[in-house]
Amino acid sequence: MIALIVVAGFSGPRWTLIITGAFTAWFLIALAVIHIGSGRGWDAVRRAYIATFGWGNWI
Repeated sequence: MIALIVVAGFSGPRWTLIITGAFTAWFLIALAVIHIGSGRGWDAVRRAYIATFGWGNWI
């Protein structure tokens, strides 16, 4: 959220929407792959969230 606020402050709503859409698409793709693989219910959502946003722990 903080990164989106910073992007919105410097570049306006266009790039903010593009970045938000990219993260949403990545989350939905990860959720679909995990759901097809082995995850069900909230476990699939949790694993997709970690796949999408969990990489921040390694920066």
